[in-house]
Order: sequence, then structure tokens, then C-alpha cells
Amino acid sequence: MIAVVLAAALLHACWNALAKGRVGGDPFIGAVVIAIGAAVVSLATLPFSGLPDPASYPFVGASGIIHVGYFVLIGASYRHADFTAIYPLMRGAAPLVVAAFGLLLFQEALTLPLLAGTLFLSGGVIGLGAQSIRSGGLAAKGLAIAAVNIAIIVIYTLVDGYGVRRSGNPVGYVTLMMALTGAILVGLIGCYRGRDLLRMLLRQWHIGLVGGVMAMLSYGAALWAMTHAPIGAVAALRETSVLFATMIGVVFLGERLGLARLVATLAIFAGLACMRLS
Repeated sequence: MIAVVLAAALLHACWNALAKGRVGGDPFIGAVVIAIGAAVVSLATLPFSGLPDPASYPFVGASGIIHVGYFVLIGASYRHADFTAIYPLMRGAAPLVVAAFGLLLFQEALTLPLLAGTLFLSGGVIGLGAQSIRSGGLAAKGLAIAAVNIAIIVIYTLVDGYGVRRSGNPVGYVTLMMALTGAILVGLIGCYRGRDLLRMLLRQWHIGLVGGVMAMLSYGAALWAMTHAPIGAVAALRETSVLFATMIGVVFLGERLGLARLVATLAIFAGLACMRLS
């Protein structure tokens, strides 16, 4: 279980890095292109995965709309902040809120090791983000966008955590949701940036497909895990993606790993150790 969620975390960091710096230099369009790539892959997968139970359709629809906002804000945030500044902040603040709502809405009892792991993980990833803020890699506008996207991350995690449990088919659920998200984004972004979007799709379609596969596998694995473990614990463990994002920043962007980041990284590993004890 832990290995699956860690793999999902790595894939999530990778597709976000592609959106930030690999798709044509515009993170906003880059995020949309990857979302469209995920939709194309989803449509190709749907005949094999099958549809989820109709009881989950309201959650699929709600999640598709929420994810439109998520992809739009991801692209917007990367315009106004460094990758290693905004990514840890957005992903790190969500787990504690998700765990609290999971406890309230789904009566999920967090054991002491799981609770300790959630606290360590959340503290560590927020620490990584805080260090980047102090270093000047995050402007006020980027911080405001991050705050809104944190709320969106919490909402879609809870919606999908409940919806996938009613779907009877986690793969079908995520493929249908991703296809819906991509379709809405094409219509929405096409209305006012259609030329830019079309040009980028023609030039970077292969990057969009690669990123789309990563996005699908990443979130699909996380949703599958939520059918077998408490939502809060899965959400917290998935946020170890900030470790991979930090490594990407150090290796490919030449950023230095100072003392503050080292301490935050150790806190994340402590969180992982606690979860292994649960």
C-alpha cells in the first residue's frame, strides 16, 4: 500500500514539473495541455475499465468541475512562484485538513502512529514551503492562488474519497472524471485562448500525453488506496511528492538544500516511519 502511494507521489511531482517548465514555457497552458492529455488517455482506457456504479456519478460530475479549477490554478500559480516554493505549500497544507474532515465525515479513527505520521508529514512539507517563501521564491499573488488551491485540493480529495467508495470501480471512476475534466477545460480555455491552446497541443502533444498518463496513474493509485485505508492517511502519505519535487529542484534547477529543508525532509521521513508502524 505504501509503495503504491509513494509511486503516485513521484508521478504527481513529475507531471507538475512538466507543467511548470516543459510545455512551451507557459505553465498555465502547460497544465491545461496535460489535463487534456489525461482526458485523451482516459477515453482510450474507458472501454477497458468500464463505467463506475451510477451511484458515484454525482461525485464524478462534482469532481470533474472541481478539477477544472485545480488545473487552472496550478497553471496560474506556477506563473507567479518557483516550483519548489509553491508546490510544497499547496500540497503540504492539505493533509491535516483532509484528515480532520475524514474523521468528522467518515468516522475514520486515526491510530496514534497514523496521527503522528500525519503531523510529521504535514509539518515537514509545510516547512519545505516556508523555507522557499523566506528565500523570496513566492510572491503575494502566488501565495493567494496557493491558498485557494489548498481549499480545492481538500474538497476534491474528500469528494473523490467518498465517491470512489461508491463506484465499485476505482479505475472507471478516475477515467470518467479525467475525461470530463478535459472536456470542460477544452471548452473553457478554448473560448478565450483557443489559438494558444491549439498551437501548444500541436507542438507539445507528446508531452501532454506523457504528463496525462502520469496524472491518471498518480490520482488513480491514490483513489484506489483510499478504498483500502483512511482518506486522511492516504492524503498525507501522497504529499511526500514534495520530497520528489525538492529533488527535482535540486538536481535540475540547481537549488541548494539548506538546513531548514534538511530538517523538513527528516520530519517527512519520520512521518513515513510512523505510518509503517500503523
